[in-house]
Amino acid sequence: MTLSLKELTAEADRCVACGLCLPHCPTYRKTGSEADSPRGRIQLIRAVSQNILPNNARFKEHIDLCLSCRSCESACPNSVNYGALVDTTRALYIQKKSLWLTLAKPFIRHRYLSHAITWPLWLMSKLNLIRVLKRVMPAAKILPTMQKPIVWQSLYPTTQTTQGAVSLGAVSLFLGCATNAFDNRTLRASIYVLNALGYDVHIPNAQTCCGSIARQAGDDIEANKLIKRNAESFNTAMPILSTASGCGAGLKDYLTTHRVEDISTFLVTCDWSKAEVAPLQERIYVQDPCSLRNVLKAQKAVYDLLKKIPDADVQALPGNSQCCGGAGAYSVTQPEMANQLLNDKLAAIMANQVTLLATSNIGCSLHLSKGLENSYASAHVMHPVEIIAKQMGFDA
Repeated sequence: MTLSLKELTAEADRCVACGLCLPHCPTYRKTGSEADSPRGRIQLIRAVSQNILPNNARFKEHIDLCLSCRSCESACPNSVNYGALVDTTRALYIQKKSLWLTLAKPFIRHRYLSHAITWPLWLMSKLNLIRVLKRVMPAAKILPTMQKPIVWQSLYPTTQTTQGAVSLGAVSLFLGCATNAFDNRTLRASIYVLNALGYDVHIPNAQTCCGSIARQAGDDIEANKLIKRNAESFNTAMPILSTASGCGAGLKDYLTTHRVEDISTFLVTCDWSKAEVAPLQERIYVQDPCSLRNVLKAQKAVYDLLKKIPDADVQALPGNSQCCGGAGAYSVTQPEMANQLLNDKLAAIMANQVTLLATSNIGCSLHLSKGLENSYASAHVMHPVEIIAKQMGFDA
């Protein structure tokens, strides 16, 4: 939630500066600077909010370097709401006016504008012209492998019947801006699994971005507009299922009128007794997104879901407590720190000879996949729902 200035100061005062958060902070572990730790940032926020220190470039640098991974919250004995502190600080003091954010805003907000870009990019990839684009436009090097854009139906009815009933229930699926543009295969896999388990899947056409990218940029006005639009788009009688834990975390924090769940959390509670899941004799390593672990508290559901695949060996990727650096737009705005954190993940992947890596957040997936591509590594990054969907007959 976003706080008032008075609430911001009061929440900052709840930090007792015990330092238990320090070893859990990715940026502090890299820089060793107190100002790049949760405790240090809270002291800076308190001082700036009380006009003890100026809101200058140095203050902005320390706040900007924060990934909002919120690992510190899991370690805090006083349950300080660090996420709200950073979100509010960015809205009050760290608002960014970069050209790329200005240009990206309408495409993030409106799905039809996103399609206007993704269709040509997909066609270029089919014609092997993406390499030419990357030579002409260096910024295009961050583009992932493009998937064919989809015009979604408003309803995907269940493919199963139970004792004459049409469906066991209905759910809403959150598309997200990045997932819809770059990973609609995971969305299609989610619909496939939900339908197979007896659920109708609704996709409200008016839904939009969760607002996390705008909030990370300090654009609280835009973020609130997006939340309001989603509140009006989704039926409160149905749970909203998110395939991207970053989106799910943002919705859980700010779309409080609705029930928001990570897709894996919902699926593990379903009846799998009649589901046909083919064996997979392979080791699946799991990378826990920070938003899934620290905000949604739902990382265990991913392991439980993947263990429904017979013969699968499901293991946690070593170093799971550290952020991968793919936090929203962080890899674009803070590439140096993002790549330092990514290199640690790549080292763990190489050391464990990972061939299949499951992760539940689009930001992590894109960041890790690009790092693996640049390292010429053979590990394949997939959403856990896509992995189990393939074992159920889903043809991507």
